Amino acid sequence: MTTKVLRAISALVVFFFLLPCAGKALSGEHEEARVEGRVYVMANEAGGNAILVFQRSGDGVLTLVDKVSTGGLGSGPGPLPGSSAPGPIPLNSQDSLIATEDGRFLIAGNAGSNDISVFAVRENGLELTDRASSGGIFPISLAHHAGLIYVLNAGGPKSFVPNPLRPAPTLSGFFLDEHGKLSPIPGSTHEVGTSTSVPADVLFTANGKLMIVTEVQVNSISVFHVSDDGRIDEPQSFASLGANPFGAAVGRHHLLAVAEGHEVAQNGMGIPHGATVSTYQVTEDGDLEPLSREVPSLQTAGLWLRFTSDGRHLYTSNIGSAALSAFSVSPRGEISLLGDSVATGQPGMSLPIDLAITPNDRFLYVAAIDFFHGAVTGFHIEEDGSLTFISTIGGFPISMEGIVAR
Repeated sequence: MTTKVLRAISALVVFFFLLPCAGKALSGEHEEARVEGRVYVMANEAGGNAILVFQRSGDGVLTLVDKVSTGGLGSGPGPLPGSSAPGPIPLNSQDSLIATEDGRFLIAGNAGSNDISVFAVRENGLELTDRASSGGIFPISLAHHAGLIYVLNAGGPKSFVPNPLRPAPTLSGFFLDEHGKLSPIPGSTHEVGTSTSVPADVLFTANGKLMIVTEVQVNSISVFHVSDDGRIDEPQSFASLGANPFGAAVGRHHLLAVAEGHEVAQNGMGIPHGATVSTYQVTEDGDLEPLSREVPSLQTAGLWLRFTSDGRHLYTSNIGSAALSAFSVSPRGEISLLGDSVATGQPGMSLPIDLAITPNDRFLYVAAIDFFHGAVTGFHIEEDGSLTFISTIGGFPISMEGIVAR
């Protein structure tokens, strides 16, 4: 492969298939550390979806310990713009793998078989407790609150060319019981946008009374009221403050943050240094009141976003510039960029995708495409919100997307 071709692929923010890669770590030897938690990543392979299970030591280093089948099929790699070769971000979404608030269950979307899987989280590993139809085509994102689950179905795989014949995206609701069994909610399936819409994320507000969906190509954020029986009504739609709202997160005091990728929809390229984040106050009536408008990260194609549990900091992963950005969050919900970005790898060869933060706010992990393979990179979150690199473990499928840290 020539340097010219490699640079062209890098500019499109996509990559060809995987090559083996050895794990990287901080210089110096690590002392033996006790197991403190786990990190889960969805492999999303078309031949059979599975969850990669990592042990997390006290110093944040990960060790792969298991690969557990979901019983369904993943999507496989995504499309490469202008080519038939495979590329990253096949689900084009955030929250394709989630955990319940109490950490008892893990829920995964099987985009290739149009269903979802539930795992009970045991001390000795994951136990598949149920698998059910997603209620639509190509599930890409999930939301959970107090036993209520909603699945966002994209209507088909990611495409850089809008297709009016494609089924419209849908939402479908389920109840999750204490045994990890799913029950579809009658009358809960609801269309989201049109056949040309590209939804990216679904999430509940903290009290579960509202549900939010971001829609990329139409630059819209939809807010649904959730009734006591678990069903949703017609949404209120709001114009996004920034172009192409993608990943979203709800912080403390009804604060909503949205990552704005500013991508060019036809070819998937990001505007160099054009990524932004906006925040909104979510009212009880479901209105979105702007707080911080399009705060620049000075990075490219920032699509995924997470709050720390204490609400003091916010992080985005920037797939176009191989970096993570940190923001401080004021008590009023306004954000400001915190220091310089932190590289996830070599620019042009690293694509940081989904990210997750441990409940104790000590560690951040990012699922990435690194040197043509899937990898998971860990960072320590310092008291001031800055990030310190811990280690990278690699050699995983390019199709992987979705990560949970516990």
